Amino acid sequence: MSCARGISGKLRAVVAGLAFSACACTTVSGQTGTGAGATPAPTVSDRSGQMTQLILQTAKERGTAPAGDAFTELRFSNGYGPELIWQAEKTGDICTASDRVLSRGCVPLAEIAKRPTPGVGTFIGASLFEGNWSVLLMANGETVDRLSCQGRDFPVQAGYSIPVDGVLHTVYAVAIPRNLQGRYRVAVQRDGQSAEERLDVNMEENYGNAAVQC
Repeated sequence: MSCARGISGKLRAVVAGLAFSACACTTVSGQTGTGAGATPAPTVSDRSGQMTQLILQTAKERGTAPAGDAFTELRFSNGYGPELIWQAEKTGDICTASDRVLSRGCVPLAEIAKRPTPGVGTFIGASLFEGNWSVLLMANGETVDRLSCQGRDFPVQAGYSIPVDGVLHTVYAVAIPRNLQGRYRVAVQRDGQSAEERLDVNMEENYGNAAVQC
């Protein structure tokens, strides 16, 4: 799948996961220069705002614009992001996109309702960034504290939550090393009690043989 290169050509985003739709490929660049009449380079905030508007415009063109223009931003501990998450006004699907992948995809509520409860799984897509996979998780009927592998803990950031058929489903962002694959331990809270899940994280079949297994 070909994905948006975004603002910097140094980032190689690789898309993995289920329920993808085609990526919209768009490159945004700012003018730079020195001396009289030069246009200042856009700030990080400016670029972030430009990309957010581009994501929302792309969603509108695809018929998946956010209901009420509302969306949630998720950022990963490795610096990747932001990843935008929203509910599509026309379909009710939950959609995601980032400044590198302008149309990662949408998941219907009916599919979310079928997820094992309680349980944790990958949500939709992942991007390879500076040696780490930036992964979206979804917890169903419980909350996630952290992932761990080989004695290392990896923090998660809670993002978008939505109740479906009486079950609260929450999307989380987590960055995990490319060379640590396999069954991660997932520390969760369920009905006020601590529990543990196991989650298979094998983002690259070809790289898996070279990876340290959990």
